[in-house]
Amino acid sequence: MLVLCVFVLLTGVTLGAHRGRVGVYTRTIPEWIIDSTGLLVQGLVIPALGASVIYGVCKTMAPSLHGVLTVSGLVAFGLNFVVVDYLYYWNHRLLHTTRWWPLHAVHHTSEIFDVFITARNTLWTPLLIVYVWGNGLGLFLLAEPRPFMAAAALTASLDLWHHTTFGPAPGSWAHRLLAIMLITPHEHMWHHSHDRADANFGANLALWDRLHGTYYREVHPPARLGLPLGLPWQQQLLCPFRQTT
Repeated sequence: MLVLCVFVLLTGVTLGAHRGRVGVYTRTIPEWIIDSTGLLVQGLVIPALGASVIYGVCKTMAPSLHGVLTVSGLVAFGLNFVVVDYLYYWNHRLLHTTRWWPLHAVHHTSEIFDVFITARNTLWTPLLIVYVWGNGLGLFLLAEPRPFMAAAALTASLDLWHHTTFGPAPGSWAHRLLAIMLITPHEHMWHHSHDRADANFGANLALWDRLHGTYYREVHPPARLGLPLGLPWQQQLLCPFRQTT
């Protein structure tokens, strides 16, 4: 429910801003197909399927481990918001290596930055994201999984926010304060830039990028966004590997 409310709010803010409306009006039909399909699959189908499959497999193969972890709500929240976030940092970096890049490249094709590109992906790529499997495993192992899943919802909401231009002005005291802890839309925009897709891999915390030397920030926004693939939309959705002759 939190994720849906955040999506509706950010959609309203996007449509209420001139720049947001321009992005909506200039989007091509194939782009809308990729983005809307991605939002449906990544936002609903994959999380539900992943959680139910992992939960079901674990319950069948190791029923004695169901609810075995009894921890405080704060620890359960941190397991997702911090620990899984760190795993995602490396998961994301792996997807940017030469071998795995074709499976992630579609997400970086947009020259527009708004909430609708959040789930722009090949349809099955979300299955490679650690959150899908980590959430299902946490749901099974934790005696009280609600704080863990609340963190998952917060992460998904932040992901929607990261793909907008709404936030404190870059360089302002509010932005500098927020960026000490979190990846903000401005930092994530640099991750989607044409020239610096090799930085700011974190989902929630800026700590991981700072710790491993991949943090990048400029006061000004990128001059250009997106890394076009030159592939038809059907191939981007199903098999984003460049055909060779």
